[in-house]
Amino acid sequence: MLKSKGFTLIELIVVIVILGILAVVAAPKFVDISSDARTASFKAVGAAFRDGVNQVHYKWLISGNNQAQLNFIAISDPVAGGDLSVNAAGYPADTRGVSLTLNSEADCIDVWRAVLDSGDFKVEGDQSAQVEATYNGANNCTYTLVANNLLTVDYDSNSGQVSINF
Repeated sequence: MLKSKGFTLIELIVVIVILGILAVVAAPKFVDISSDARTASFKAVGAAFRDGVNQVHYKWLISGNNQAQLNFIAISDPVAGGDLSVNAAGYPADTRGVSLTLNSEADCIDVWRAVLDSGDFKVEGDQSAQVEATYNGANNCTYTLVANNLLTVDYDSNSGQVSINF
C-alpha cells in the first residue's frame, strides 16, 4: 500500500477558498477598527479643545478684569498669528488682536489652533488638513472631521459651550 506524501490539488483549492472567505469576512473588521480609532482620537481632541476653552476662561476669571481683553494669552503657534484674545464673557475669540468677538471663519480656525496648540487634527490652511472649520454666525463655530463629516465639535464663544457630536 502506497502512502501519500502531499496534498491533492482539490485539498489545496479547498484550503485556498476557505482562506479567501476568511479574508473577505475579516477585512471589514479591520477597516472598522481604523474608523473607530479615528473617531476616538477626534473625540479626545474635542475634549482637549473643551478643556482648553475652560482653562482660558478660568484664567480670565482669576485675572479679575471681567471684560474683553486683547492679547490675553501668548500662544506659541506662529500660524495662528498673535496672542489669544477673549470676549466679554471670557472665552477665546480671536488671535490677531483685531476684534474681541469670534466673528469669522478665520477666527474659528485661529481659536482651534491657539487653544489646542498641537499638531493633532490640523485645521484648514494647514497641509493635509483633517478638520474643516465653519463659522455659523452668532459667535459660533463648527469643526468637522474631513474623513467623517458626522463627527463635529461645536463651539459657542458666548457661553463657552463645546459639544462633541458623533
